[in-house]
Amino acid sequence: MKNFKTIIEILFSALFVLTAVFALIFFNFEHKAFKAETYQKVFESQDFYNRIPTLLAETVISSSSNAEQLPLTMQGMSGQAWEDFFRTLLPPESLKAVGDSVLNSVFSYLNQESDSVTISLQPIKTNMGTDLGTQAVLNLLKTQPACTLEQVTQMTFSLLTSQEIAFCNPPDELVPLLTPVIQIQLQTVALIIPDEMTLLSAQNTQTDPRQGIQITRILMRFSPLVPLGFLILLTLTTASSLQNLLKWWGLSFWATGLVSIFIGIIGAPIIGLILNWLIRRASSALPNIISSYAGELGSAVAGSILLPILLQGVAILLFGAGMSTAWFLIRKRTMA
Repeated sequence: MKNFKTIIEILFSALFVLTAVFALIFFNFEHKAFKAETYQKVFESQDFYNRIPTLLAETVISSSSNAEQLPLTMQGMSGQAWEDFFRTLLPPESLKAVGDSVLNSVFSYLNQESDSVTISLQPIKTNMGTDLGTQAVLNLLKTQPACTLEQVTQMTFSLLTSQEIAFCNPPDELVPLLTPVIQIQLQTVALIIPDEMTLLSAQNTQTDPRQGIQITRILMRFSPLVPLGFLILLTLTTASSLQNLLKWWGLSFWATGLVSIFIGIIGAPIIGLILNWLIRRASSALPNIISSYAGELGSAVAGSILLPILLQGVAILLFGAGMSTAWFLIRKRTMA
């Protein structure tokens, strides 16, 4: 009977350790991985904001409705030309504003607070009316083939009528005269461009995985209840004496803390796998800026999730060590 009781105690203790470690991972993951603030810190530390021009270029090229709103001479621009344009137009602080708007919109969408993911174009519209906008267009013109005589003639005519200029590399002496025309055209384009652009809409997706994500999050949030249940069973099994209770509690918490510390130090691949699995599952509910960089984001976000696990592991280890110390002192006094 005593051997059977010991086997049950070992079983409940092992199950508590196993489930407690996973509960720490899931609970901290749910707490951190679904907040825009977590990714904003990662974007800043890993230079993800610098990739915003690429996203904007891809969005303009891939969306025919957005391209049709642009001046005719800008509709045939390549992705690289658009990327260079946005890099000139958007300084670092503007890139951060655009990136943060995307992140806030993504997690508002995932949390079912909205039915679409949008990107704010207000920084772009604002900068179009400044010297940044003019310089961005001039840089674009320099990347184009030299203007033909006919195009130079057309540009000269545009100076008098404020019509759309030819999209080519003008002679240097013509650039100062073109600047006011460019500024007028940019102001016109800024009025046409909407304040925000929709990157993803629930109405355009065949299946909406957000409900499944919410269920998964609820399970993660309440995952600590599982080890709590095994701890209660362990307590009921070992409650025959205070010394026996302290022994098994101390051993269980000590082991849980030790494993948690180990995971907190080298557990980045585990967190990365969980995040990648969730992103793949929700790929239809995420824009390219998130899904395209799933692996990199998983590794980067892991650090912000593992640090709390490490600190909590230390606290649990100290609690278990305290229990084991109390058990040792009581045992020593009993044997004396």
